[in-house]
Amino acid sequence: MTKEIWIFSNEYLKFPISIVTKKDENFIENIDEILDKKIAVGNNFTAHNLLKEKYPNLDLVLVNNVEEGLNLVSKNQVFAFVDIKPILTYNIAKFEFKDLKVSGNSGIDFPLKIMVRKEYKDLIPIINKTIATIPASEVTNIVNSWNNVQFQNSIDYKTVWILVFLVFFGAIAFIHRTATLNILNKKLKYTVEEKTKELKYLNENLQLAIDKKTKELLEKEAILNQQAKMAAMGEMIENIAHQWRQPLSVISTISSSLKIKKEMNILDDKEFYEALKNINKTSEHLSNTIDDFRNFFSPNKEMNKFYLSQLIKKSKDLIKSRFDKFNIKVIEHIDDIEILSYQNELFQVILNLFSNSIDVLSSSQIENKIIYIKIYHDENNLYIEFLDNGGGIKDEFINRVFEPYFTTKHKSQGTGIGLYMSLQIVTKHLNGEISVKNDTFIENNTAYFGAKFTILLPIHLQNN
Repeated sequence: MTKEIWIFSNEYLKFPISIVTKKDENFIENIDEILDKKIAVGNNFTAHNLLKEKYPNLDLVLVNNVEEGLNLVSKNQVFAFVDIKPILTYNIAKFEFKDLKVSGNSGIDFPLKIMVRKEYKDLIPIINKTIATIPASEVTNIVNSWNNVQFQNSIDYKTVWILVFLVFFGAIAFIHRTATLNILNKKLKYTVEEKTKELKYLNENLQLAIDKKTKELLEKEAILNQQAKMAAMGEMIENIAHQWRQPLSVISTISSSLKIKKEMNILDDKEFYEALKNINKTSEHLSNTIDDFRNFFSPNKEMNKFYLSQLIKKSKDLIKSRFDKFNIKVIEHIDDIEILSYQNELFQVILNLFSNSIDVLSSSQIENKIIYIKIYHDENNLYIEFLDNGGGIKDEFINRVFEPYFTTKHKSQGTGIGLYMSLQIVTKHLNGEISVKNDTFIENNTAYFGAKFTILLPIHLQNN
Protein backbone atom coordinates (compact mmCIF):
# COMPACT_ATOMS: atom_id res chain seq x y z
CA MET A 1 0.00 0.00 0.00
CA THR A 2 2.94 2.35 0.76
CA LYS A 3 4.16 2.21 -2.82
CA GLU A 4 0.69 3.09 -4.13
CA ILE A 5 0.03 6.30 -2.18
CA TRP A 6 3.46 7.59 -1.13
CA ILE A 7 6.53 8.93 -2.89
CA PHE A 8 9.91 9.68 -1.35
CA SER A 9 12.46 12.49 -1.50
CA ASN A 10 16.19 12.11 -1.99
CA GLU A 11 18.15 10.66 0.90
CA TYR A 12 19.03 13.32 3.48
CA LEU A 13 20.81 11.12 5.98
CA LYS A 14 22.09 7.57 6.30
CA PHE A 15 22.68 5.56 9.48
CA PRO A 16 24.50 2.23 9.71
CA ILE A 17 22.87 -0.86 11.17
CA SER A 18 25.30 -1.40 14.06
CA ILE A 19 26.14 -4.23 16.48
CA VAL A 20 26.15 -3.97 20.29
CA THR A 21 28.15 -6.47 22.37
CA LYS A 22 29.79 -6.63 25.78
CA LYS A 23 32.69 -4.18 26.18
CA ASP A 24 35.30 -6.96 26.29
CA GLU A 25 34.49 -8.14 22.73
CA ASN A 26 36.77 -7.24 19.81
CA PHE A 27 35.90 -4.91 16.95
CA ILE A 28 33.45 -6.48 14.46
CA GLU A 29 34.09 -5.50 10.85
CA ASN A 30 30.74 -6.79 9.52
CA ILE A 31 27.93 -9.13 10.54
CA ASP A 32 29.37 -12.06 8.51
CA GLU A 33 31.86 -12.57 11.38
CA ILE A 34 29.10 -13.42 13.90
CA LEU A 35 26.50 -15.28 11.81
CA ASP A 36 27.16 -18.41 13.89
CA LYS A 37 26.31 -16.62 17.16
CA LYS A 38 23.00 -15.67 18.78
CA ILE A 39 21.86 -12.26 17.51
CA ALA A 40 18.85 -10.36 18.86
CA VAL A 41 16.84 -7.78 16.89
CA GLY A 42 13.57 -5.91 17.38
CA ASN A 43 10.62 -7.83 15.93
CA ASN A 44 9.65 -6.20 12.59
CA PHE A 45 12.01 -3.29 13.27
CA THR A 46 13.81 -1.64 10.34
CA ALA A 47 17.01 -3.53 11.22
CA HIS A 48 15.05 -6.81 11.34
CA ASN A 49 13.58 -6.29 7.86
CA LEU A 50 16.93 -5.24 6.33
CA LEU A 51 18.72 -8.25 7.86
CA LYS A 52 16.06 -10.72 6.67
CA GLU A 53 16.26 -9.22 3.18
CA LYS A 54 20.03 -9.77 2.96
CA TYR A 55 20.23 -12.95 5.08
CA PRO A 56 16.86 -14.74 4.64
CA ASN A 57 18.08 -17.90 6.44
CA LEU A 58 19.54 -16.07 9.46
CA ASP A 59 18.11 -17.36 12.77
CA LEU A 60 17.41 -14.29 14.91
CA VAL A 61 16.19 -13.85 18.50
CA LEU A 62 13.24 -11.42 18.26
CA VAL A 63 12.51 -8.91 21.04
CA ASN A 64 9.75 -6.37 21.59
CA ASN A 65 11.89 -3.30 22.28
CA VAL A 66 15.46 -2.03 22.38
CA GLU A 67 15.79 -2.23 26.18
CA GLU A 68 14.85 -5.92 26.11
CA GLY A 69 17.49 -6.65 23.45
CA LEU A 70 20.23 -4.77 25.35
CA ASN A 71 19.30 -6.65 28.53
CA LEU A 72 19.79 -9.99 26.75
CA VAL A 73 23.31 -8.95 25.72
CA SER A 74 24.12 -7.63 29.20
CA LYS A 75 22.99 -10.95 30.75
CA ASN A 76 24.99 -13.01 28.17
CA GLN A 77 21.79 -14.62 26.85
CA VAL A 78 22.68 -13.47 23.32
CA PHE A 79 26.01 -12.42 21.83
CA ALA A 80 24.81 -9.23 20.15
CA PHE A 81 21.87 -6.89 19.57
CA VAL A 82 21.44 -5.15 16.19
CA ASP A 83 19.67 -1.87 15.40
CA ILE A 84 20.21 1.58 13.87
CA LYS A 85 23.34 3.15 15.40
CA PRO A 86 21.75 6.34 16.88
CA ILE A 87 19.03 4.22 18.52
CA LEU A 88 21.68 1.95 20.04
CA THR A 89 23.84 4.77 21.43
CA TYR A 90 20.75 6.60 22.68
CA ASN A 91 19.36 3.61 24.58
CA ILE A 92 22.73 2.49 25.98
CA ALA A 93 23.04 5.94 27.55
CA LYS A 94 19.38 6.15 28.52
CA PHE A 95 19.27 2.84 30.39
CA GLU A 96 22.90 3.15 31.65
CA PHE A 97 24.27 -0.11 30.23
CA LYS A 98 27.85 0.51 31.33
CA ASP A 99 28.99 -2.99 30.25
CA LEU A 100 27.90 -2.59 26.59
CA LYS A 101 29.39 -0.87 23.56
CA VAL A 102 28.86 -0.50 19.82
CA SER A 103 31.46 -3.00 18.54
CA GLY A 104 31.04 -2.44 14.82
CA ASN A 105 28.68 -2.11 11.89
CA SER A 106 26.80 -4.83 10.03
CA GLY A 107 27.65 -3.51 6.56
CA ILE A 108 24.00 -2.53 5.99
CA ASP A 109 22.89 1.12 5.92
CA PHE A 110 19.44 2.62 6.58
CA PRO A 111 18.77 5.65 4.30
CA LEU A 112 16.45 8.37 5.63
CA LYS A 113 14.02 10.05 3.21
CA ILE A 114 10.96 12.30 3.49
CA MET A 115 7.65 10.61 2.61
CA VAL A 116 4.94 12.62 0.78
CA ARG A 117 1.50 11.57 -0.47
CA LYS A 118 1.35 11.24 -4.27
CA GLU A 119 -1.19 14.03 -4.64
CA TYR A 120 1.46 16.42 -3.31
CA LYS A 121 4.20 15.15 -5.60
CA ASP A 122 5.06 18.72 -6.63
CA LEU A 123 6.63 19.14 -3.19
CA ILE A 124 9.28 16.51 -3.92
CA PRO A 125 11.47 18.71 -6.21
CA ILE A 126 11.20 21.52 -3.65
CA ILE A 127 12.16 19.24 -0.76
CA ASN A 128 15.03 17.75 -2.78
CA LYS A 129 16.39 21.21 -3.55
CA THR A 130 16.04 22.17 0.11
CA ILE A 131 17.90 19.07 1.21
CA ALA A 132 20.64 19.86 -1.28
CA THR A 133 21.14 23.32 0.25
CA ILE A 134 21.83 21.97 3.75
CA PRO A 135 25.63 21.77 4.19
CA ALA A 136 26.98 18.34 5.06
CA SER A 137 28.85 19.89 8.00
CA GLU A 138 25.59 21.15 9.47
CA VAL A 139 23.99 17.70 9.17
CA THR A 140 27.06 16.18 10.83
CA ASN A 141 26.91 18.67 13.70
CA ILE A 142 23.22 17.90 14.31
CA VAL A 143 23.84 14.14 14.31
CA ASN A 144 26.88 14.46 16.60
CA SER A 145 25.01 16.67 19.05
CA TRP A 146 22.32 14.03 19.49
CA ASN A 147 24.77 11.13 19.54
CA ASN A 148 26.46 12.80 22.52
CA VAL A 149 23.26 13.62 24.39
CA GLN A 150 23.56 13.41 28.21
CA PHE A 151 20.60 12.01 30.13
CA GLN A 152 19.13 13.39 33.32
CA ASN A 153 16.29 11.84 35.25
CA SER A 154 14.14 14.93 34.79
CA ILE A 155 14.27 14.88 30.96
CA ASP A 156 11.27 13.65 29.00
CA TYR A 157 13.03 11.76 26.20
CA LYS A 158 9.90 11.44 24.11
CA THR A 159 9.59 15.20 24.12
CA VAL A 160 13.25 15.54 23.14
CA TRP A 161 12.78 13.39 20.04
CA ILE A 162 9.62 15.30 19.09
CA LEU A 163 11.56 18.56 19.40
CA VAL A 164 14.35 17.14 17.23
CA PHE A 165 11.94 16.37 14.41
CA LEU A 166 10.14 19.70 14.84
CA VAL A 167 13.42 21.61 14.67
CA PHE A 168 14.52 19.62 11.62
CA PHE A 169 11.33 20.15 9.66
CA GLY A 170 11.18 23.77 10.83
CA ALA A 171 14.65 24.29 9.44
CA ILE A 172 13.60 22.76 6.13
CA ALA A 173 10.54 25.02 5.95
CA PHE A 174 12.60 28.10 6.79
CA ILE A 175 15.28 27.36 4.21
CA HIS A 176 12.58 26.63 1.67
CA ARG A 177 10.89 30.02 2.22
CA THR A 178 14.10 32.05 2.25
CA ALA A 179 16.04 30.35 -0.52
CA THR A 180 14.15 27.98 -2.75
CA LEU A 181 11.26 30.23 -3.78
CA ASN A 182 13.68 32.92 -4.99
CA ILE A 183 15.45 30.64 -7.44
CA LEU A 184 12.80 28.03 -8.28
CA ASN A 185 11.43 29.65 -11.45
CA LYS A 186 14.90 30.46 -12.75
CA LYS A 187 16.22 26.93 -12.15
CA LEU A 188 13.09 25.37 -13.61
CA LYS A 189 13.43 27.35 -16.82
CA TYR A 190 17.11 26.44 -17.05
CA THR A 191 16.35 22.76 -16.45
CA VAL A 192 13.70 22.68 -19.19
CA GLU A 193 16.12 24.24 -21.67
CA GLU A 194 18.88 21.79 -20.76
CA LYS A 195 16.59 18.74 -20.96
CA THR A 196 15.31 19.90 -24.34
CA LYS A 197 18.89 20.10 -25.63
CA GLU A 198 19.69 16.66 -24.20
CA LEU A 199 16.61 15.12 -25.81
CA LYS A 200 17.50 16.59 -29.18
CA TYR A 201 21.04 15.27 -28.87
CA LEU A 202 19.85 11.79 -27.91
CA ASN A 203 17.43 11.63 -30.84
CA GLU A 204 20.20 12.56 -33.25
CA ASN A 205 22.67 10.03 -31.85
CA LEU A 206 20.35 7.22 -30.70
CA GLN A 207 21.55 4.60 -33.19
CA LEU A 208 25.20 5.27 -32.36
CA ALA A 209 24.51 4.86 -28.65
CA ILE A 210 22.59 1.61 -29.24
CA ASP A 211 25.43 0.14 -31.32
CA LYS A 212 27.99 1.06 -28.66
CA LYS A 213 25.96 -0.46 -25.82
CA THR A 214 25.27 -3.62 -27.83
CA LYS A 215 28.97 -4.13 -28.45
CA GLU A 216 29.76 -3.63 -24.76
CA LEU A 217 27.09 -6.14 -23.73
CA LEU A 218 28.36 -8.76 -26.19
CA GLU A 219 31.91 -8.34 -24.90
CA LYS A 220 30.76 -8.68 -21.28
CA GLU A 221 28.70 -11.76 -22.15
CA ALA A 222 31.70 -13.40 -23.83
CA ILE A 223 33.83 -12.77 -20.73
CA LEU A 224 31.14 -14.18 -18.43
CA ASN A 225 30.77 -17.29 -20.61
CA GLN A 226 34.51 -17.92 -20.49
CA GLN A 227 34.60 -17.47 -16.73
CA ALA A 228 31.65 -19.84 -16.30
CA LYS A 229 33.36 -22.43 -18.50
CA MET A 230 36.57 -22.28 -16.45
CA ALA A 231 34.62 -22.48 -13.18
CA ALA A 232 32.71 -25.52 -14.43
CA MET A 233 35.96 -27.20 -15.46
CA GLY A 234 37.46 -26.60 -12.02
CA GLU A 235 34.36 -27.98 -10.31
CA MET A 236 34.40 -31.06 -12.55
CA ILE A 237 38.02 -31.82 -11.63
CA GLU A 238 37.17 -31.48 -7.93
CA ASN A 239 34.23 -33.85 -8.36
CA ILE A 240 36.31 -36.46 -10.17
CA ALA A 241 38.94 -36.30 -7.41
CA HIS A 242 36.23 -36.77 -4.77
CA GLN A 243 34.55 -39.69 -6.59
CA TRP A 244 37.87 -41.48 -7.12
CA ARG A 245 38.97 -41.31 -3.46
CA GLN A 246 36.54 -43.95 -2.13
CA PRO A 247 36.96 -46.54 -4.95
CA LEU A 248 40.75 -46.24 -4.71
CA SER A 249 40.46 -46.86 -0.97
CA VAL A 250 38.35 -49.96 -1.70
CA ILE A 251 40.97 -51.34 -4.11
CA SER A 252 43.75 -50.62 -1.61
CA THR A 253 41.85 -52.36 1.21
CA ILE A 254 41.08 -55.47 -0.88
CA SER A 255 44.68 -55.70 -2.13
CA SER A 256 46.10 -55.41 1.38
CA SER A 257 43.70 -58.07 2.65
CA LEU A 258 44.68 -60.49 -0.14
CA LYS A 259 48.36 -59.96 0.58
CA ILE A 260 47.98 -60.63 4.31
CA LYS A 261 45.84 -63.76 3.81
CA LYS A 262 48.24 -65.05 1.16
CA GLU A 263 51.20 -64.60 3.50
CA MET A 264 49.26 -66.40 6.26
CA ASN A 265 48.29 -69.15 3.77
CA ILE A 266 44.56 -68.77 4.54
CA LEU A 267 43.42 -67.47 1.14
CA ASP A 268 41.10 -69.85 -0.68
CA ASP A 269 40.25 -69.68 -4.40
CA LYS A 270 36.63 -68.57 -3.90
CA GLU A 271 37.62 -65.59 -1.80
CA PHE A 272 40.47 -64.77 -4.20
CA TYR A 273 38.24 -64.67 -7.27
CA GLU A 274 35.53 -62.75 -5.41
CA ALA A 275 38.14 -60.13 -4.45
CA LEU A 276 39.37 -59.89 -8.05
CA LYS A 277 35.75 -59.45 -9.16
CA ASN A 278 35.29 -56.56 -6.72
CA ILE A 279 38.55 -54.93 -7.83
CA ASN A 280 37.48 -55.20 -11.47
CA LYS A 281 34.02 -53.77 -10.71
CA THR A 282 35.56 -50.87 -8.78
CA SER A 283 38.03 -50.20 -11.61
CA GLU A 284 35.13 -50.07 -14.06
CA HIS A 285 33.48 -47.51 -11.80
CA LEU A 286 36.63 -45.35 -11.94
CA SER A 287 36.46 -45.47 -15.73
CA ASN A 288 32.72 -44.78 -15.76
CA THR A 289 33.22 -41.81 -13.46
CA ILE A 290 35.35 -40.12 -16.12
CA ASP A 291 32.62 -40.74 -18.71
CA ASP A 292 29.89 -39.58 -16.32
CA PHE A 293 31.57 -36.28 -15.59
CA ARG A 294 32.68 -35.78 -19.17
CA ASN A 295 28.99 -35.72 -20.06
CA PHE A 296 27.98 -33.92 -16.86
CA PHE A 297 27.56 -30.49 -18.47
CA SER A 298 26.69 -31.79 -21.92
CA PRO A 299 23.28 -30.62 -23.24
CA ASN A 300 23.12 -33.76 -25.41
CA LYS A 301 23.13 -36.37 -22.62
CA GLU A 302 20.13 -38.66 -22.77
CA MET A 303 17.64 -39.71 -20.14
CA ASN A 304 16.65 -43.33 -19.72
CA LYS A 305 14.15 -45.43 -17.76
CA PHE A 306 15.45 -47.45 -14.82
CA TYR A 307 14.31 -49.03 -11.55
CA LEU A 308 15.45 -47.47 -8.30
CA SER A 309 16.03 -50.84 -6.64
CA GLN A 310 18.67 -51.62 -9.28
CA LEU A 311 20.32 -48.24 -8.75
CA ILE A 312 20.46 -48.75 -4.97
CA LYS A 313 21.90 -52.26 -5.46
CA LYS A 314 24.53 -50.92 -7.86
CA SER A 315 25.59 -48.33 -5.28
CA LYS A 316 25.70 -50.87 -2.43
CA ASP A 317 27.72 -53.37 -4.45
CA LEU A 318 30.32 -50.74 -5.25
CA ILE A 319 31.06 -50.00 -1.58
CA LYS A 320 30.13 -53.36 -0.05
CA SER A 321 33.57 -53.79 1.48
CA ARG A 322 33.14 -50.59 3.50
CA PHE A 323 29.80 -51.79 4.86
CA ASP A 324 31.48 -55.03 5.93
CA LYS A 325 34.52 -53.31 7.38
CA PHE A 326 32.49 -51.13 9.76
CA ASN A 327 29.63 -53.63 10.37
CA ILE A 328 27.02 -51.33 8.86
CA LYS A 329 23.56 -52.73 8.12
CA VAL A 330 21.51 -51.24 5.26
CA ILE A 331 17.72 -51.41 5.70
CA GLU A 332 15.50 -50.73 2.69
CA HIS A 333 11.80 -49.90 2.35
CA ILE A 334 11.47 -49.20 -1.36
CA ASP A 335 8.56 -48.68 -3.75
CA ASP A 336 10.31 -50.23 -6.72
CA ILE A 337 9.12 -47.77 -9.34
CA GLU A 338 10.48 -47.18 -12.83
CA ILE A 339 11.40 -43.55 -13.47
CA LEU A 340 12.60 -41.50 -16.43
CA SER A 341 15.66 -39.46 -15.46
CA TYR A 342 19.45 -39.24 -15.69
CA GLN A 343 20.61 -42.50 -14.11
CA ASN A 344 24.31 -41.69 -13.80
CA GLU A 345 23.67 -38.36 -12.09
CA LEU A 346 21.27 -39.89 -9.54
CA PHE A 347 23.78 -42.71 -8.99
CA GLN A 348 26.43 -40.13 -8.07
CA VAL A 349 24.06 -38.56 -5.52
CA ILE A 350 23.14 -41.91 -3.92
CA LEU A 351 26.80 -42.89 -3.73
CA ASN A 352 27.67 -39.57 -2.08
CA LEU A 353 24.97 -40.07 0.57
CA PHE A 354 26.15 -43.63 1.25
CA SER A 355 29.75 -42.44 1.62
CA ASN A 356 28.71 -39.58 3.88
CA SER A 357 26.83 -41.94 6.24
CA ILE A 358 29.69 -44.45 6.26
CA ASP A 359 32.15 -41.71 7.24
CA VAL A 360 29.89 -40.72 10.15
CA LEU A 361 29.20 -44.27 11.34
CA SER A 362 32.81 -45.41 11.01
CA SER A 363 33.85 -42.96 13.72
CA SER A 364 30.87 -43.76 15.96
CA GLN A 365 31.05 -46.06 19.00
CA ILE A 366 27.46 -47.37 18.70
CA GLU A 367 26.99 -51.12 18.29
CA ASN A 368 24.14 -51.35 15.76
CA LYS A 369 25.20 -49.13 12.87
CA ILE A 370 22.30 -48.62 10.46
CA ILE A 371 21.66 -46.86 7.16
CA TYR A 372 17.92 -46.64 6.51
CA ILE A 373 16.55 -45.98 3.00
CA LYS A 374 12.89 -45.29 2.32
CA ILE A 375 11.57 -44.65 -1.20
CA TYR A 376 7.94 -43.85 -1.95
CA HIS A 377 5.96 -41.88 -4.54
CA ASP A 378 2.73 -40.10 -5.34
CA GLU A 379 1.20 -39.43 -8.74
CA ASN A 380 3.95 -37.17 -10.07
CA ASN A 381 6.87 -37.19 -7.65
CA LEU A 382 9.35 -39.58 -6.10
CA TYR A 383 10.69 -39.24 -2.54
CA ILE A 384 13.99 -40.71 -1.34
CA GLU A 385 14.66 -40.56 2.42
CA PHE A 386 18.20 -41.41 3.46
CA LEU A 387 18.90 -41.77 7.21
CA ASP A 388 21.58 -43.13 9.52
CA ASN A 389 21.86 -43.46 13.30
CA GLY A 390 25.11 -41.53 13.59
CA GLY A 391 23.71 -38.95 16.03
CA GLY A 392 22.81 -36.20 13.57
CA ILE A 393 24.45 -32.90 12.61
CA LYS A 394 25.14 -30.10 15.09
CA ASP A 395 22.63 -27.24 14.90
CA GLU A 396 25.32 -24.69 14.07
CA PHE A 397 26.46 -26.76 11.06
CA ILE A 398 23.24 -28.18 9.59
CA ASN A 399 22.44 -25.11 7.45
CA ARG A 400 25.94 -25.17 5.90
CA VAL A 401 26.35 -28.82 4.86
CA PHE A 402 25.58 -28.04 1.19
CA GLU A 403 28.20 -25.26 0.98
CA PRO A 404 31.27 -26.05 -1.16
CA TYR A 405 34.34 -27.11 0.83
CA PHE A 406 32.44 -27.13 4.13
CA THR A 407 33.11 -30.28 6.15
CA THR A 408 33.25 -31.33 9.80
CA LYS A 409 35.13 -34.53 8.98
CA HIS A 410 38.85 -35.20 8.91
CA LYS A 411 40.62 -34.06 5.74
CA SER A 412 41.34 -37.68 4.81
CA GLN A 413 37.59 -38.39 4.59
CA GLY A 414 36.85 -35.72 1.98
CA THR A 415 37.11 -32.12 0.87
CA GLY A 416 33.54 -31.01 1.56
CA ILE A 417 32.53 -31.04 -2.12
CA GLY A 418 30.33 -34.18 -2.08
CA LEU A 419 27.09 -32.75 -0.69
CA TYR A 420 27.57 -29.52 -2.66
CA MET A 421 27.93 -31.59 -5.83
CA SER A 422 24.80 -33.57 -4.89
CA LEU A 423 22.86 -30.32 -4.48
CA GLN A 424 23.98 -29.11 -7.92
CA ILE A 425 23.03 -32.41 -9.58
CA VAL A 426 19.59 -32.66 -7.94
CA THR A 427 18.55 -29.03 -8.49
CA LYS A 428 20.18 -28.21 -11.84
CA HIS A 429 20.09 -31.54 -13.68
CA LEU A 430 17.33 -33.63 -12.10
CA ASN A 431 14.89 -30.73 -11.57
CA GLY A 432 14.41 -31.74 -7.94
CA GLU A 433 15.04 -30.68 -4.36
CA ILE A 434 17.30 -31.96 -1.58
CA SER A 435 17.16 -31.05 2.11
CA VAL A 436 18.54 -32.23 5.45
CA LYS A 437 17.37 -32.26 9.06
CA ASN A 438 17.93 -34.32 12.20
CA ASP A 439 15.19 -36.91 12.74
CA THR A 440 14.23 -40.15 14.50
CA PHE A 441 13.26 -43.40 12.75
CA ILE A 442 11.84 -46.65 14.14
CA GLU A 443 13.11 -50.11 13.20
CA ASN A 444 12.14 -53.32 15.03
CA ASN A 445 10.48 -51.29 17.80
CA THR A 446 13.72 -49.42 18.43
CA ALA A 447 14.13 -45.67 17.94
CA TYR A 448 17.26 -44.37 16.20
CA PHE A 449 18.42 -40.76 15.76
CA GLY A 450 20.53 -39.21 13.03
CA ALA A 451 20.68 -37.04 9.93
CA LYS A 452 17.87 -37.39 7.39
CA PHE A 453 18.43 -36.37 3.75
CA THR A 454 15.26 -36.08 1.65
CA ILE A 455 15.31 -35.95 -2.16
CA LEU A 456 12.23 -34.99 -4.19
CA LEU A 457 12.32 -35.86 -7.91
CA PRO A 458 9.80 -35.91 -10.75
CA ILE A 459 8.95 -39.46 -11.83
CA HIS A 460 9.13 -38.42 -15.48
CA LEU A 461 11.77 -35.74 -15.95
CA GLN A 462 11.13 -33.27 -18.75
CA ASN A 463 14.15 -32.68 -20.97
CA ASN A 464 15.47 -29.12 -20.51
